[in-house]
Amino acid sequence: MSADAPQTTDEQRDRLQHISDNDDDTIADLIAIRVAEAVDASDLDARTFALVNLAALIGVGGDEASYLLHVTAALDAGSSVDEITDVLTAVAPNVGVFKMVAAADPLATALGINLAAAVASRGDTGNGGSGDGS
Repeated sequence: MSADAPQTTDEQRDRLQHISDNDDDTIADLIAIRVAEAVDASDLDARTFALVNLAALIGVGGDEASYLLHVTAALDAGSSVDEITDVLTAVAPNVGVFKMVAAADPLATALGINLAAAVASRGDTGNGGSGDGS
């Protein structure tokens, strides 16, 4: 270590270790702080802010944890399930079909919907929904 290296505390090292370990609680706390700061710095209300962020997440192809975070934020801000699912169809012309399809499952999961179970319970075999193979 260089003689000019800054002094660090156990708390700073622990925080970096938790981030490095992808500790869910630590990451959620840090993201919540950033989101609160961003909402405060914006002229958008919390609901609109959450929906815009969800649209951006669909555009960049976020992971399931990010969908859970942003869907929860949208619901907490007063968005309806219809508004959240409408974001997916609204951004489709701009992000493309592939990203829209890729976002459907993690978005549904964040809303508590298990798409695989829903298809199985309907007996849908992927052949147009007839279920009889014809």
